[in-house]
Amino acid sequence: MIEPVVAEVTVPVSTTEAFVGFTAQMGEWWDPMLTPEPATFTGISIDPEGPVASVHGDDEFVWGRVMKWDPIGHYTQELWLDHPEDEATVLDVRFTEGPEGTLVRLVHSGWVPGTEEVREKFTHWGELLERYAAHVS
Repeated sequence: MIEPVVAEVTVPVSTTEAFVGFTAQMGEWWDPMLTPEPATFTGISIDPEGPVASVHGDDEFVWGRVMKWDPIGHYTQELWLDHPEDEATVLDVRFTEGPEGTLVRLVHSGWVPGTEEVREKFTHWGELLERYAAHVS
């Protein structure tokens, strides 16, 4: 196995607010440059029991599927953004209450030999979490 990509940030909100900011409001902090068509990006649609998709006007590009939806502190999804669905990786995000707010720990795993080049495209989670933190703070 190839090492997962791990990123963390602490945000000054409750775990529930952090969860909602990460999931329901993802389209507000996600970098449009990380979508299939940045110029037409209008948001992200997440079905707690199904697909995760970039929204581009009337079009949606499905690039994931929710695996776990627990607003008290845990979100997991399959992810195949920029790689085939049958080579899906796993995005696991945990929200833990702490003295400074909520620690958000993201682990992007499931990389197998031969996916090193694709993995390199996903080493910017720290930057995305900074965008997320600015949004929820």
